[in-house]
Amino acid sequence: MATWRYANVSVIGTSHEKSGKPCQDSSACEVLNDSNGEQVLVAIASDGAGSAQCSNIGSALACSLFVDELRAYLETGNEIKKLTKEFYEEWILRFQSEIHARATAMELPVREFACTFISTVISNETAVFAQIGDGAIVVASPDDIDTYTWEFWPQQGEYENTTYFVTETRAKEKLQFSIHTGKVTDEVSLFTDGLQRLALHYQSQSAHTPFFRPFFNALRTQTEAKMDKFVTSLAAYLSSNLINDRTDDDKTLILATRRSLSSNKVDI
Repeated sequence: MATWRYANVSVIGTSHEKSGKPCQDSSACEVLNDSNGEQVLVAIASDGAGSAQCSNIGSALACSLFVDELRAYLETGNEIKKLTKEFYEEWILRFQSEIHARATAMELPVREFACTFISTVISNETAVFAQIGDGAIVVASPDDIDTYTWEFWPQQGEYENTTYFVTETRAKEKLQFSIHTGKVTDEVSLFTDGLQRLALHYQSQSAHTPFFRPFFNALRTQTEAKMDKFVTSLAAYLSSNLINDRTDDDKTLILATRRSLSSNKVDI
């Protein structure tokens, strides 16, 4: 199986720049090894609620704790194919306990740390997806290089322009979970709601393939020595007027591929 190449970027939106708020999105992506030495891709994105005072702390904590949890899971000899929804429900409780401790120390309500949760874990023969809130996960078909589909459609809350958060008491009830075994995807993207209108086609409820194709074409050609330049270029693109004219929100984009290098490089 080919080596994973990946990039994750979170950039501030123009609305937050104008208001003096920090970027409230966070992301993490790492390749870990299981007990057999096989690669496991772990990716997570989290969008802090715009109305929450410390949601940037919540989203950063969600990302770091999830990666740590998967690392500990693998280091104790567990297999990705045995991940269950209950594992994620238990992680949610541990995360909420950490948030409660932070909130108590800072004398703030837990809701001030509100954030979403979007995650992907992929081994050679198993792919696990979990999500609470908006944003989405898009995967490439194992059989068609130019077909991309979403795993969960973004969750909308009880009112327009609202969603659910992993910090909520009822978060476990809102958890979306899926596991696939056998021939699983070798390309995946995670993104927060700042990119939803660009990456998803709402009328047909489909992934917008022209959005993803150039990114993955470029990523497939990258070597480890060139990844820093790719990440810098990706961040610059997401912060460009071309994107900011269409969305003023914070934006997170994670891209990962283990497909063979393409001879047709497309720059972003």
